Amino acid sequence: MSLLSWPVLGSLSAALGSVYLLSRLYPLRDRPGARWFLLVIAIQTVMCAAYAVGLALPTGMGGLRWLLEVLTVGMLFWLGVPFLGFALAYTGRGDALDSWWFRLLLGLEVLTALVLVTNPYHGLFWSDFQVRAVFGATGAVYDFGPWAFVGAALNTATVGAGTMLLFETVLSYGPLYRREAFAVGASALPPAFGVVVWLLKIGPDAALNLTPVLFLPHVALDTYAFVGNDLFEYLPATRRAAEQSAIDALGTPVVVLDERGRVVDANDAAGTLFPGGTGTARTRHVADALDAEVDPDGGPQRLSLSREGRRREFRISPARLADSGGGHVGYTLVFQDVTEAVRREQRLSVLNRVLRHNLRNDLSVAMGYVEVSAGRVEDEAVREMLESAEEALEDLVTTGEKARLVEETVRRAGADPEPVDLDDLVDDTVDALGSDYPAATVTVDAPDVTVTTNRALVAAVLEELVENACEHGGGAVTVSLSQVEGDGGEGECRGATLTVADSGPGIPQQELETLGGEEETDLRHGSGLGLWVVRWGTELLGADLTFETDADGTTATVRLPDRGADGAD
Repeated sequence: MSLLSWPVLGSLSAALGSVYLLSRLYPLRDRPGARWFLLVIAIQTVMCAAYAVGLALPTGMGGLRWLLEVLTVGMLFWLGVPFLGFALAYTGRGDALDSWWFRLLLGLEVLTALVLVTNPYHGLFWSDFQVRAVFGATGAVYDFGPWAFVGAALNTATVGAGTMLLFETVLSYGPLYRREAFAVGASALPPAFGVVVWLLKIGPDAALNLTPVLFLPHVALDTYAFVGNDLFEYLPATRRAAEQSAIDALGTPVVVLDERGRVVDANDAAGTLFPGGTGTARTRHVADALDAEVDPDGGPQRLSLSREGRRREFRISPARLADSGGGHVGYTLVFQDVTEAVRREQRLSVLNRVLRHNLRNDLSVAMGYVEVSAGRVEDEAVREMLESAEEALEDLVTTGEKARLVEETVRRAGADPEPVDLDDLVDDTVDALGSDYPAATVTVDAPDVTVTTNRALVAAVLEELVENACEHGGGAVTVSLSQVEGDGGEGECRGATLTVADSGPGIPQQELETLGGEEETDLRHGSGLGLWVVRWGTELLGADLTFETDADGTTATVRLPDRGADGAD
């Protein structure tokens, strides 16, 4: 027989290619699925090498040829389960490797090998084994017994299942794994075709098994995926593990519903939501399981639940689930526990009403009495003390008004952006404050500028800056407005710059430092709260706020973005 015949060269090339692949992948043996894949490559190496040697033997060495055929077929039928093991571990389903059904598959593989080795005693695997020349090589021909088809069915099923798992990765995990996983899945097709041709004896000659030769494209595709593109460097098992653990690791309750609103899954944190636990909630509509009204198709919702004698308040954020084709398959509900926030809001609301109404009314009464008393007292020292008390009471009333303004600012923060004529807003603000500060001279430089923004927040920030400048600015105040143009040049508005400058001593450094921190320290009178309104307002507007203080006074600059530009929120 010729060593240069194409069946020998093809099988030998597949064996050498498998050895190369083994050498390149062995350093990665600790990666998920790598050991199983190394076993697959080792098995196919032995199979291809054994078949190449068997083809190269003289026809007179029938006994050795039989042994090499047993080794070839045995290795071929041992490929399926290890390949499935690789696919399970690689795609993040490694827990299945310890299952009873995977152990059963391994047991059937062992049984198939025993039936093959002991075939001379029962003939269940093949019969009428003969050796004859084929395409310049020594082939073997025989009639398949029933167990050969059992082993082939097991091998085909396990290889097919592993291939489907890899193709599922192609469809589900995006471009990061797509080409490589597709290559590995497709690599199983040429040998599978060879097995079918061999079993059905529909090839060019029944004495020739094309499967080892067809492992050449298999090795080429695997080399592309694992050596050329580092398939073991980026594992879908990582993403799958993250998907499985992310929801369970959340301390926030998450419930998964089907398209009809029935509970199909929930993380551990969601167990406290249902009266009987998560187990009793599955397959039931979420509203029935919670014994509360919930609309999976609605927007954010508030839900109050009483469990184990405690009432908890939740904010529910529903989201629709879609499959890879965009079809609606269900919902996720994220439950955020806002109990403490609701209670804090209620307490603040009560305190705010007390400050705004009760305390303000009492302070107004006290101010009236102090003012009358100061006018009737003849003792100069007592009169000065009463006047000081009146000033302190006025400051407290002003602080209460500022607290109301803070509440209004926060409440209006959620208003939708709208086109605002900033020049008109500047004029209206200056006119409104003019009567309160007749000693201040306010100069306005405000050309026509329209910006899409939150009107109420801009008005609050502007009012506080102008009022602060009029009160503490030394009498001369300048309010300037300019448009920020986009890259398109004139006419393309990207926002506006608003500047309020005064000639006074400036804002104390202590107050400026406080505005840059997260906690409030002692601030002068009511101005402190006003400056906090400015800071919070600019943050909610997405604007930049800067203060410059020098010998000539203080300049406050607000750089306001246009929230309509480029579809900005």
